[in-house]
Amino acid sequence: MPHADFDVVTLSPSTVRVMHRVAHHIYEFALVDDGDGRRVVSRGPQITFGRDCVIPAWDLVGVAEQVAAATARHTGMID
Repeated sequence: MPHADFDVVTLSPSTVRVMHRVAHHIYEFALVDDGDGRRVVSRGPQITFGRDCVIPAWDLVGVAEQVAAATARHTGMID
């Protein structure tokens, strides 16, 4: 599933939220220290389930995490 299927709805120094454009599931990832001094996107997002849809929210977690990490990295929020 391409990254274009997601929109970034929140970007802050502590959080990035992405939403699937069709299903409207929102995935919230914390930006945390990984223990080695680097900032990373947390694993295991908080999910706000969108409308009833044939696209299960859990099937999109991996891509949502990639979108969140790419966005945070591009904007300098994570290493």
